[in-house]
Amino acid sequence: MYGSRWVLAVSLALGWWPAHAGVKVLFDPSRPEVGPFPTDALTVADSGQKTGRRVNLPLPDCSVLEGECNLTRLINQLDGFNPSPRMNARFSGPINPYTLSAGMFLVALDNLTQEETGLSKTGDVLTINQPIYDPATYAGYAKPDVVLDQHRRYLLVVTDAIEDPDGNPVEADPAFVACVTAPQSDYCSTLATQLGAMQDRWKGRRLVGASLFTTLNATTWLEQVRASLGATQIGFQRTGTKSVFDVSRITLLTWHQQTGTGANGFRDLSFPLPPALVQGIGKLAFGSFRSPRFLNDFQTISVPPTAKAVELPAKSDEIFFHVFMPDSKMPAGGFPVVIFGHGFTDSKLGGPSAVAGTLARAGFAVAAINAVGHGYGPGGTLRVTEAGSVVTELPAGGRGLDLNGDGRIEASEGCLVFDPAPIAFRDCFRQTTVDLMQFVRAIRAGLDMDGDGAVDLDGSHIYYVGQSLGSIYGTILNAVEPDIRAATLNVGGGSIVDVARWSEGYHPYIKAFLAAKHPYLLNLGNDFDDNYALRYQPTKVNQVWLGCELQNFFERMEWLQATADPLSYAPHLAWSTLPGVPIKKVLWQFAKGDRSVPNPTSTALIRAANMQKSAQYYRHDLARAVASVLPLNPHPFLAGFLDLDSGGLQFSLPGLAVASAAQSQIAGFFGSDGTQIPDANALLKVLFGKDLFEAPDMLTESLNWQ
Repeated sequence: MYGSRWVLAVSLALGWWPAHAGVKVLFDPSRPEVGPFPTDALTVADSGQKTGRRVNLPLPDCSVLEGECNLTRLINQLDGFNPSPRMNARFSGPINPYTLSAGMFLVALDNLTQEETGLSKTGDVLTINQPIYDPATYAGYAKPDVVLDQHRRYLLVVTDAIEDPDGNPVEADPAFVACVTAPQSDYCSTLATQLGAMQDRWKGRRLVGASLFTTLNATTWLEQVRASLGATQIGFQRTGTKSVFDVSRITLLTWHQQTGTGANGFRDLSFPLPPALVQGIGKLAFGSFRSPRFLNDFQTISVPPTAKAVELPAKSDEIFFHVFMPDSKMPAGGFPVVIFGHGFTDSKLGGPSAVAGTLARAGFAVAAINAVGHGYGPGGTLRVTEAGSVVTELPAGGRGLDLNGDGRIEASEGCLVFDPAPIAFRDCFRQTTVDLMQFVRAIRAGLDMDGDGAVDLDGSHIYYVGQSLGSIYGTILNAVEPDIRAATLNVGGGSIVDVARWSEGYHPYIKAFLAAKHPYLLNLGNDFDDNYALRYQPTKVNQVWLGCELQNFFERMEWLQATADPLSYAPHLAWSTLPGVPIKKVLWQFAKGDRSVPNPTSTALIRAANMQKSAQYYRHDLARAVASVLPLNPHPFLAGFLDLDSGGLQFSLPGLAVASAAQSQIAGFFGSDGTQIPDANALLKVLFGKDLFEAPDMLTESLNWQ
């Protein structure tokens, strides 16, 4: 199969000479912990997948490690590796960890489809980041410096630029030499061919280890679903005995929340509509539409082969929404509309209400639905009290449910799913994105909210604002939905696992999951420390017991989440758009020292989108130096640090000023159709005496917690 000329070329590339007793790069592609990993040796051919492959990791002892078994089975349904994979190479002895970055890199190979431009071209060399060395196992780990293309093949290359502690270069394992010079398997044959073709990419260094791997198709399922939505019925209805209200006549709103499954499982949260909050809003209208329900009874979605068309489910859900409409004269084609995606544990009644007034004064209607699992139970209602004590009760559109059977329905129960399968947010995001795509379709079709025969919302001018979790699933939505003209993504981040590992807010959820399913990973007794590395730091040498085991576990969770992780979709906003989707104009807003979605995750998302030029960095540290009344965590600054579910509306003048500035910037951005980002600081200098919003010269990689 291979001629002497080819063998000579590979031998020269490898720089063979007789092996010494030095440290070697171990080679066993059948074992993920040895690798180098990832590797297509751990896949099988599958014509039902767009990549032609399916992952086939070895199962652990399922009688002992049932949780890892279930996770591995789910991963083995995927058609490739994480587009942001955790790579590893293992050595036969100790190395100098600070040489890892010089001796490991990636080479981009062929893209397996031509559906999008892609981020790389064949032969591009990509560096690594976040290197970690585990002296207990002599293993080096790293992430790519960039998110990789989906459905592309890559080489992971290891060279003798990696040294042992005495400065001697590491050497090749004889098993690797045999694999690429006398291939006895299809994997080794393909690896040898690609190494021969790319040998000039490591000129000046000896090749001592390598693997070949294929990234999964991240966007395929949602692309196919959107293409099939045209075959579904929108089913628009005006809800309630009265569905449109003059906001000036509303004296009180009472949210009758379904917080449990029993007769007493309800509580009321009442709040007025302060004039400052509703100024500019004319009417509040309620409606619903139908969206295909892909979720099963466990709130998960099956993973069909990616080369197979997605079949529409027989079931659909009634999705309730409301719209704040401006008090200005309606344009002939209806008001331009902003869909607001709310955050984790929030609802369509929270964040959207806080920004509606500012956007209404700029001429925009604001519409919102509840994300999957949010808004408490479906039995909840909203009571609208008007002048004269006239009360109208409407469905609140709650989408939560008692998943764990404890009789309670929490604020987000049904979105974050760990049992019976550790899906996390994956299917919550996918179903919510489907619902929002159907909502866009309903608006495009024309919505007459008051029954007067005129369309109230302009289907040709649809925009999107996402806050926190709404920015995370909003990244996914905007990458696949062509009919949203521009978006603002506020305090979002990725990957989801990175958000969870560093966030003060999400950490308890992960801790509880580990305690229930993987207690042996709680290396701090009732807590955990995975000792993970931030970007652009020297190699972190792990000294934490079970630190690398936790890192590897979280990598598998991230891999499983990749088909609905914002990092997988951000490159498709503008850098490598999907078929039929135009380049998106996006305003990114994030806050220094965010404790819910930490700064390194926000900047990772912006970097993945290649959109630093449209980022705005709110300096909460400068604001608190002037106004100590502001909370320590800047995360909810867009909503004036408002927590609707806390039992009342609590405002501060500094908080309102910051929120007004951020909201006005969004209104101006949409008013220019996404072509200009207004300066937000003019509204703040009177109160704070300084600029609080800046276009960052560099994207921060620190947590910035005070």
